[in-house]
Amino acid sequence: MRTRLPSTLRPTTIDLHFELDPGERTFRGEARYALQLDRRARQIVLHAADLRISRARLRSSSGHDLVGRIETHPDSEIVVVHFDRFVPAGVTRLELKFRGRVRNDLRGLYRSVDGDEPWLATQLCPTDARRFFPCFDEPGIKARFRIRATIPEDQVALSNAPIEFEERLPDPPAPARQARRAGAATPAKGGAARARRKTVHFATTPPISAYLIALAVGPFEASPALMSGSTEIRVHTLPGRQALATFAREVAAESLARLEEWFDIEHPYPKLDLLALPDFAFGAMENAGAVFFRDSILLLDPAEATTPDRKRTSEVIAHELSHMWFGNLVTMAWWNDLWLNESFATWMAYEIIDSWQPDWRIWLDFAHRRESALAADSLAASHPIAPRIRNAREAHENFDAITYTKGASVLRMLEAYLGHEVFREGVRLYIRRHREGIATASDLWAALSEASDLPIESIIGPWTLQTGYPLVSLRLREKNGLGTIELRQERFLSLPPRTRAGGRRAGRTRERWTIPWVGRVGLGQGDEARAVRHLLTKLREETPGRGAELTWIYGNAGETGFFRVEHEKSVFEDLLANIRSLSPLERIGFVGHQWALVRALRVPVASLLDLIAALGTDDDPDVLFAIENVLEEIDRRLATRRGRLVEERLRAWVAVYFGGQIDELGFDPRPEEDARRRMRRARIFSILGGFARAGPVRKVCLARLSAHLESGEPLPTELADEIVRIGAGAADSALHPALLEATRRATTPQTRRRMLLALAEFDGPGELRSTLAAALDASLAPAPDRAALLACLLARPATARATWHRLQKVWPRLEKQLPPILLARLASATSAALPPSSRSDIRSFFGVHPLAAGTRALRQISEELSIAARLERDVGPELEAYLAGT
Repeated sequence: MRTRLPSTLRPTTIDLHFELDPGERTFRGEARYALQLDRRARQIVLHAADLRISRARLRSSSGHDLVGRIETHPDSEIVVVHFDRFVPAGVTRLELKFRGRVRNDLRGLYRSVDGDEPWLATQLCPTDARRFFPCFDEPGIKARFRIRATIPEDQVALSNAPIEFEERLPDPPAPARQARRAGAATPAKGGAARARRKTVHFATTPPISAYLIALAVGPFEASPALMSGSTEIRVHTLPGRQALATFAREVAAESLARLEEWFDIEHPYPKLDLLALPDFAFGAMENAGAVFFRDSILLLDPAEATTPDRKRTSEVIAHELSHMWFGNLVTMAWWNDLWLNESFATWMAYEIIDSWQPDWRIWLDFAHRRESALAADSLAASHPIAPRIRNAREAHENFDAITYTKGASVLRMLEAYLGHEVFREGVRLYIRRHREGIATASDLWAALSEASDLPIESIIGPWTLQTGYPLVSLRLREKNGLGTIELRQERFLSLPPRTRAGGRRAGRTRERWTIPWVGRVGLGQGDEARAVRHLLTKLREETPGRGAELTWIYGNAGETGFFRVEHEKSVFEDLLANIRSLSPLERIGFVGHQWALVRALRVPVASLLDLIAALGTDDDPDVLFAIENVLEEIDRRLATRRGRLVEERLRAWVAVYFGGQIDELGFDPRPEEDARRRMRRARIFSILGGFARAGPVRKVCLARLSAHLESGEPLPTELADEIVRIGAGAADSALHPALLEATRRATTPQTRRRMLLALAEFDGPGELRSTLAAALDASLAPAPDRAALLACLLARPATARATWHRLQKVWPRLEKQLPPILLARLASATSAALPPSSRSDIRSFFGVHPLAAGTRALRQISEELSIAARLERDVGPELEAYLAGT
């Protein structure tokens, strides 16, 4: 089966004309391609899927027209146009007519409805441009596109380039005249006439890949233009939502200005549109000049948006705008370098937002994302940052935490090693050198090597090509009267292939990385600390310490390194005694490392609980969030499996160590409080009221939620999510229909999602049936939000089994509503709380219902459930004994 297009033919310009109507279920199009043939050929190969091509004509430079015979290959999603004689090398022109169906699964050209108003939008990444028009659907094939769209006159069309002009078409014939011409009876009085139409002509784009084409048609409203340099920025929404677009426009302008300065190149496209859509598969898509977003990310109500809401919106906007340079202006040659797009945009977004809003401490948000990537990459079923990609299906599989966050972590590690200025100069050189073209990772390493005069590819290349990451084990040794730090490295696996006697230690692996290790050491009795650096290349090395004056050492300074750290027992105890000397980033990392070591059976669970206890008075909301995430996993995979008594003891233990914080903070925010203190209260509400089920917090949350639902009493901004979720968990069945109704009446995407996800907190059989029905109700909420509700239900031990049972029955319906990437993510949620015995059931089900983007996901589910079984067997008794003794 052919997987790549021939390299002897390239398009230079592509002229596309679409006939689109949101009220119809099909569309028509014409495509004209200017092609460069390197040698003569009797056939032209391009991509097409789910399209009917009705005519193919070739106009050669010699003036001879050839009619082509079309041969389709559905399995490989290509069409071959055959000609009766050879087409000479050089420039030639191909014309195709085609038609297709408007989809419902959020890919290709798809349709959704806002109230009674239908709209159309495209989502073509990674390989769905071929479902919209016959094309050369590989990222390394770029062309200039000129697009025209014939649409109803009362609709708005948006695309990559500015509108040049709109052309009103002649009124369609009257229905009676049409009927007479057809020899049919005259329609009844009042019969519907075809809507008036117009053709919107867009300017020609710069060279871009097919997956970056964008087109949307609907009743959209536009904000006033905001200028950033020479670029006009507008936010487009469905009717009545422009009041929610102000913040997004501000973020886009701030981000664009900073990105232009960082790259030292102006925004490469003539305008920038941001479009908010309720139904959208990804959080956003970086279509050149026309970025499409899920509305729950882009649109914020200034009166109710929380600080985390603002940070999330800002990070996603900055990420997508970074792509205008890294991904769009310079594009990956093939999908194995997808990480060049996504890792860099992920890293750059945090860099840009940190420079704009330093008080947000946005890199702490990145630390939480990094934990997800470290967890995923600790599985044997992980993959390299730059894996081998052979076809479209494999391209879909790699939009994950490894590609985005591990890649960004490696870039952050490299930037810290080279220094900010050197790193930026290397990236600028790379962009200038490959502008409007394609590039590979080796091209980036070459530019960075020129800027740094270092062999970058040999240092960092293996991090992108090797699966997994190292565990750095750290010990202090006395050697010749001097303090020495001993460093060892091995691949870290949550489920090692074999274990030593006692079940605790895995056999050491022989993989090696070049690790630019940076530790941090405390000196003397004060807060003085300094960095210690060492380039670790062997399995075991030593580096000088500071002898007796060294009071503590932390093995990943600032958590810039993408690796786990195991501190020997005495070093671990020193860190507990000096825990406040660690930065928030390091405290987040310390908790993550210790939980990972427990999962791998390398340390007892008591060490993790001692660390959490030492952090019981921590006042940083991000550290508290990291602790809460680990507690939830302990509860899901250990406490609930040991019975109600262990669950209750764990909750009581948490209340003892964290309960004092609510006494300090109180239940109500004060006007003079800063955002950090308000976020801290939200986290303590969640830990005590949500996890520990502390009665006073739950009572307050239920009262405030009830008042909000009954009388519209406003919720405190930074506490709204926690009040709704905890209040729902404390409520009786009578509140469930009120939350459903609140979801339907929601006036902002955040309120809609908040109310919808709170439905997952109800455990009763009747309420759970109603929640599962809501998750399938397209009139209630957009498909991605309803998929998130199903994932929440799968993550709760009390609801996971019933949800999985129902999911199997409705899966064929979901396959028609969700794209492959969202289906794979929903399938992955089955590993969160289902019992390990479900492994064979899950494998059997997806054997019958294969995931187009989930072959690797199924291996990862199986591995996660194996880890869960081992935790239950080996660590569960330890947890029970620890809690019984406290």
